[in-house]
Amino acid sequence: MQKMLVLVVGLGVFFLLYEVLASPSSRHASTGGDRLEDRGRDGEAVGDRIEQESGLLMGKQGIDCGRVKVSGNPKSATECALKAQAEGKPFRVRYDIMGIDSAVAGGIVRTPAGQLYALSFDGDPAGQGGTSASRQVLGKAQCPQPIHLWVNPKGRINCFQQQLSGPRSVMSPNSEPY
Repeated sequence: MQKMLVLVVGLGVFFLLYEVLASPSSRHASTGGDRLEDRGRDGEAVGDRIEQESGLLMGKQGIDCGRVKVSGNPKSATECALKAQAEGKPFRVRYDIMGIDSAVAGGIVRTPAGQLYALSFDGDPAGQGGTSASRQVLGKAQCPQPIHLWVNPKGRINCFQQQLSGPRSVMSPNSEPY
């Protein structure tokens, strides 16, 4: 009887550890509660939905112009994106935006076929902080034709308008009051 109890407890501990270590939440690393990362087959971080989608859209040969943090200087990332666009190369650039209760970002991505998209990201529209593995939302809007990339007064690119204005919602094509 005692051996059976030890076996049951041992199996229970094993399955508990398996669930904790194999669950999706254990494969995510959070940095300061605002960044969710997942690991790909090769162990590299694939990031949140905006990182994943922009990477897929720009393709393997695309130029990653970088991620500008909330208080970061966008100059080099913006110059990189403008140069890639001028040269007709696929690229992506991401600008983190100060969110109230979750991680928020906007970005521009160019596909190998020359299509340009504005991306808007909300890490948790439910407002529970940071980036949720299940609730994060990504908006994708094709830039209007003819394509023109504006550099706004904050030094970030936008394909919808040059001036800063508040969006109707975080998923608006111009998600950039930043």
